[in-house]
Amino acid sequence: MVSKQQQVQHLYLRSGFGETPVVIKKKKQQSIQKLVDELFNDAKQNNPITYLENPAGSKEVGNFKVLLLILKSRDQMQELNIEWLKTLHTTKSVLREKMTLFWHNHFATSTQLAYLMQVQNNTLRKNALGKFDKLLHAISTDPAMIIYLNNQQNKKDAPNENFAREVMELFTLGEGNLYTEKDIKEAARAFTGWTVNKRGKFEFVEEEHDDGEKEFMGMKGNFNGQDIINILLSKKQTARYVTYKIYKEFVNDDVDETIVAQLTDQFFESGYDIGKLMKTIFTADWFYEEKNVGTHIASPVELLTRYKRLLNIGFKDDKAQLVVQKVLGQVLFFPPNVAGWPGGKNWVDSSTLTLRMNIPTRIVQGGGFDIRPKPEFEDAPEDETALKARKRSEIFSDWASIVTAFKMVPKEALTDVVIEAFIQSPKQGIDKALIEKYVDHSTDDKRIISTVGIVMSLPEFQLI
Repeated sequence: MVSKQQQVQHLYLRSGFGETPVVIKKKKQQSIQKLVDELFNDAKQNNPITYLENPAGSKEVGNFKVLLLILKSRDQMQELNIEWLKTLHTTKSVLREKMTLFWHNHFATSTQLAYLMQVQNNTLRKNALGKFDKLLHAISTDPAMIIYLNNQQNKKDAPNENFAREVMELFTLGEGNLYTEKDIKEAARAFTGWTVNKRGKFEFVEEEHDDGEKEFMGMKGNFNGQDIINILLSKKQTARYVTYKIYKEFVNDDVDETIVAQLTDQFFESGYDIGKLMKTIFTADWFYEEKNVGTHIASPVELLTRYKRLLNIGFKDDKAQLVVQKVLGQVLFFPPNVAGWPGGKNWVDSSTLTLRMNIPTRIVQGGGFDIRPKPEFEDAPEDETALKARKRSEIFSDWASIVTAFKMVPKEALTDVVIEAFIQSPKQGIDKALIEKYVDHSTDDKRIISTVGIVMSLPEFQLI
């Protein structure tokens, strides 16, 4: 039986990045419908990231300037990463940001020009809960996407198939569904001439476009790129593929095909209304069934953001959190490939799970720890560089909200109450006596902080 508290925690963990126990205590007095309505009302706020200025402005950029921008871009990408993490942590529009993170993985992109990644991130954010057809058209003319998938090299005399292949395989139909190799070649012809100019803007170069007749998915015509996208959107398989991915990410890796079929029908018939689809999921009784609660392994970014929202954690050196992302396997703006991060059980192995479980201890202690990527020789002696890295990784946190939340809980009930607040997965295997054995009883505050820290160190905390 899933308690009301678990249901509320489930909603906030899946639609966002979790909430503090103080907030959950207030929210569980409200109906799920009202909470979902609040989430969507807050999500009306669209606050784009404007950290980086357009380096080109309205002027064309020469080849030398492009080279300089690329050389400068590594630091800017790190700064952009930190800025988005800050947004995830502080925004009231958590659902919009959670959907932006989802679409960042669906339309996985990485380029050497940080400003273009900021532009794409804002495009995803703007359309995150709107219509998928509008989002797909926008991302297809996105400069970062065009560069990443080499469509600036796609010209009528030398077609490049990269974008045409991925728009079907990864963005709409799914690998091997409905399309053929001939369809890829014909679609590539339709996308010829789609490029990025030296002002960093999308541009259609007519003389590079193949305006001849194409045969695509059984249809003939003088198709351009927009036509190809519209044909793909007319296929219900596109609605099914996107719905299937959303279900796996927000509901369960173990997909209920009957429910996905129902959601697909709604999504397709609504004209690809993403917001309507998500509201249906979050208000459905089946979303809160025991089989769907505490089954999702938190991604590194979800985990970091959860800590930030719970404890307002920060590092002595902001860039240390980039290394944490790298070691845990998910660096924002740097997906492993165009297919994105596979997620699920791929998030954890013996080394990443150990780090995940050790982070709460370091937060409690406030000390630093070695979070450098694995060295070439694992047994190499620790040197001054390692010690400096540990110093830079010192963690700061604020436990005031946590202490307040559990201050009035009787000592004998504290462990049970803390487990209920932070563990969503089945609790039968948790050894409460072992937890209590390591609790610091020197003061009431330390008793609460140490209990929470130990519970956060459990493998079950990784499941949201």
